[in-house]
Amino acid sequence: MRNILIIEDDKNSADILKRFLKEKGYEVRLCHDLKSSKKYDLNDYDILLLDMILPDGKGTDLIKEFIQVNPFLKVVVMTGFGDVQDAVYSMKSGAFDFIKKPIDLKRLFFIIEKAYDEIKLEKENSKLKYIVQESIKEDFVIGQSEIMRNLIEIVNKVIETDANLLITGETGVGKEVFTRYIQRFSKRKNKPFIIVNCAAIPKDLVESELFGYEKGAFTGAEKFKPGKFELADQGTIFLDEIGELPLEIQSKLLRVLESGTIERVGGTKEINVDVRVIAATNRTLEEEVKKGNFRMDLYYRLNVININIPPIRERKDDIPIFIEFFNKRYSKKYNKKEIKFSKDALDILMNYNWPGNIREIRNFVEKIFIIFDTNKIIKKSDISVFFINNNKKEDFEYSSMTLDEIEKKVILNTLKKYEGNKTKTAKALGISLRTLQYKLKKYEKLQGEI
Repeated sequence: MRNILIIEDDKNSADILKRFLKEKGYEVRLCHDLKSSKKYDLNDYDILLLDMILPDGKGTDLIKEFIQVNPFLKVVVMTGFGDVQDAVYSMKSGAFDFIKKPIDLKRLFFIIEKAYDEIKLEKENSKLKYIVQESIKEDFVIGQSEIMRNLIEIVNKVIETDANLLITGETGVGKEVFTRYIQRFSKRKNKPFIIVNCAAIPKDLVESELFGYEKGAFTGAEKFKPGKFELADQGTIFLDEIGELPLEIQSKLLRVLESGTIERVGGTKEINVDVRVIAATNRTLEEEVKKGNFRMDLYYRLNVININIPPIRERKDDIPIFIEFFNKRYSKKYNKKEIKFSKDALDILMNYNWPGNIREIRNFVEKIFIIFDTNKIIKKSDISVFFINNNKKEDFEYSSMTLDEIEKKVILNTLKKYEGNKTKTAKALGISLRTLQYKLKKYEKLQGEI
């Protein structure tokens, strides 16, 4: 519904405007002074028809304040004085347009329709700021092993549906790449694609990040902000590391999935959203449900279709494909010739288990471009130092550890290697600095609880 608020002290004129606009299909509310207008929430309206001179003040003096409450609000000033100077002032204050009295209803209708066109464009642009800009061509590669071909066959059957998807697998197997593939070829491909790393958002900010907030909802909330779900309307939202969501937020996410509505922090009205949800985790959510860390009803809502991506050690035929993919990427990035490996060097790479999966392959290939002269063939002796004891000692150690324990060990060992330098550690691990800081803080908290 397209909503218009009229602030006009002449009741006859206001009634004429209301009848005309209702006939055109708009929802219209009236008030006759600035004081009574305060009972209306401007976030509920698209257009404000504002009389310039009102019994309790000058309407144009409050234009900036109105727009601060609702940045998408279009203010059309109505003046009976034909004062060009006041009209210019109102435009400088942020008014969309002005119209002289007596009101030409045809012109008013034209101005309002033009305003709605601009509102639509502004909202689309607001969403576009959050749409992922990375090129699918550059970032997309999955593999061609038999196990992956079978998995892609399943994925292709669900791409055109709106079913929620749960993508599982170890860290670094390519869960986000699969999501990009699904979004790229879905019927929502030209709509917003919003990525949210649930583990990287501080616990006290998760709700406002996902669902947005109203002006004054908390200290520092100077104006309303749409959340990720609102920005993803008509498109796809990718909730990475969904297992990290606090339980209280899980219940609110469940409500979104069941009702298709959200409520901003500090808000009182429901907002409809049409969003396809793709969630991913490296945790075993069935185990998290048993431990009481994850809601069973949310798990079943998300797990309509489960896509489990196997680790690279279970599809070794794909190792050369990923090496070649990153070889071409970093050849361009560093302006060097592509790497050529000797046969015995390739044997090491094929026999290594790659516990960090595709992310580890990527980091390894980049490391070669940084350290070595790629004009020469890379030999076994050049790279063996990177793999000493990795397949035996560490595999045995990792076999008795959970995924969370392995992740913690890798992060802390890498931090130690770079002498506590978090920026270098995050880069080496292929994660954001914010994610690293979140992980370290979690480890400190767990240590304090022991």
